[in-house]
Amino acid sequence: MHLSMLAEDAGATSIGTADTEAEAVLAAQEQRPDVILSDVRLIEGTGPNAVARIRTDCGPIPVIFVTGTPEECKPCHYAAAVLSKPVNDRMLVAAFTKIAP
Repeated sequence: MHLSMLAEDAGATSIGTADTEAEAVLAAQEQRPDVILSDVRLIEGTGPNAVARIRTDCGPIPVIFVTGTPEECKPCHYAAAVLSKPVNDRMLVAAFTKIAP
């Protein structure tokens, strides 16, 4: 919820959330995201796997990973940022603003 509010503060106009890899992929198929905010660990699956599938289906989309386990963010070379939890609100807003269309 907190990340969604920060994204809205940074200019996001539509936000979808997902708890699992499958939910994230389905949400992106229903509405292509302009930016992806993802954790590495999900309830089921991983953020990097979900993002890889989404980017395969939808093309290159800017990504910010926000995670308590940045060392597990693999593959994440394409990410605009990998931010550690607890996230610094200003850093997240700055990273989002930099990549948002």
